[in-house]
Amino acid sequence: MTKKLYSISTIILVLISLIIVFEIIRGSLTGGDFVGYINAGNAVINGQDIYADYLNTWPPLFSVFSVLLGYIDSFSSFFIRFVWLTGSVIAMYCIVNESAKLVLNKPISLKKTNKTILIQNTVVLIPLLIILRFFIDNLANVQINIYMLLCSLLTIIFFIKKKYMWVGILLGLTISLKVYTIFFLFYFIYKREFKPVLWTFLFLFLFNSLCILVFGFEQTIIYYHQWIIEIAPKSYIAHHKNQSLFGAFLRFFSSEDPSHNLYVNFLSLRAYTVKKITYLVIVFFALFPAFKLRKKIKDRGSFNSILEYTLIFTAIPILSPISWKAYFIFLWIPYFILYIALYKRSSTLNNQTLLILKYLFWFSVFLNVGSTELIVGQYFSDVMEAYSAITFETIILLVITLFFIVKKEEDIQSINL
Repeated sequence: MTKKLYSISTIILVLISLIIVFEIIRGSLTGGDFVGYINAGNAVINGQDIYADYLNTWPPLFSVFSVLLGYIDSFSSFFIRFVWLTGSVIAMYCIVNESAKLVLNKPISLKKTNKTILIQNTVVLIPLLIILRFFIDNLANVQINIYMLLCSLLTIIFFIKKKYMWVGILLGLTISLKVYTIFFLFYFIYKREFKPVLWTFLFLFLFNSLCILVFGFEQTIIYYHQWIIEIAPKSYIAHHKNQSLFGAFLRFFSSEDPSHNLYVNFLSLRAYTVKKITYLVIVFFALFPAFKLRKKIKDRGSFNSILEYTLIFTAIPILSPISWKAYFIFLWIPYFILYIALYKRSSTLNNQTLLILKYLFWFSVFLNVGSTELIVGQYFSDVMEAYSAITFETIILLVITLFFIVKKEEDIQSINL
């Protein structure tokens, strides 16, 4: 039976590999969101206003970071996209491998030994299948989020190992480029882990100082002011593909255009009012987990501590003002951790409680997979996104994770692999 299961898993893994190869080739021949990266880099190269292009919604450092991409693109647009997408696949492999080492104390491998775990093992394959749509979405749109996830995971690993300088480098870089990893900085501040906080602030200053070398002091100040005052506020949009909590509230409580024929709002409040309500709701519901997480971390590598980090990974996409589907690649961590918690470790929970949690877990999977264009078609996929299917999926994962944190079960003694 076990051999048959691994044979099926191997076939699935081969099919996934073929899909990935297809997406790499197809993505290398299309523009995707990568066009925005190239345009941002070219604006710096040509001495143009970096925010003249509507696609550039990122902090000024992102444009400096994109200069190399712009240079390579001028020689071969196919080559730079092929390298970028191949790197994304390698980064995803590293993410899965580091996750396995973090939780299972074993790296993944194509050949099983006492010290490794097969990559087609269900403990790896099932979470990978669940987040496959987000992985493919990153490849299809040639995006940076997989790299951001890898940096975020390494941030936690270096934190556990007390390598604070590397925490500062990775966190300072990712915040400077895309901002949304700032929730890890908030977490470290709240947990009174001041060494990684100080290193992060140091590298935030150093990385963003590069803009002064490129643009000059005065122009750098103008760009940052423009980004904060004009560009960043535009991210509060009701577009049905924005699956953040802010997007969901705007669709439900305002008559803002969801870029879809279906309006789902049952109130017509002003957008500014809805934004304030969203912040109040977030603060209100954050009080309980904040209270539960108030103590300093004792054992950074314990399963209970890993659950705390998981909470941050889960919160990032829905608490960012704008979150396209590709951002939810961050859900790899909660799906991987929760699948282990629910199916691969001994539990002190009674059977009824465990069954309810499993039902919630698979309902979350249903909202994820059931809103995929491949399953329901583009129209109904848009409808489910208008009703914030991915947002609710992520909230369910937050609830399950928080339940395990509150329950504080014993750490992993044995895992059935």
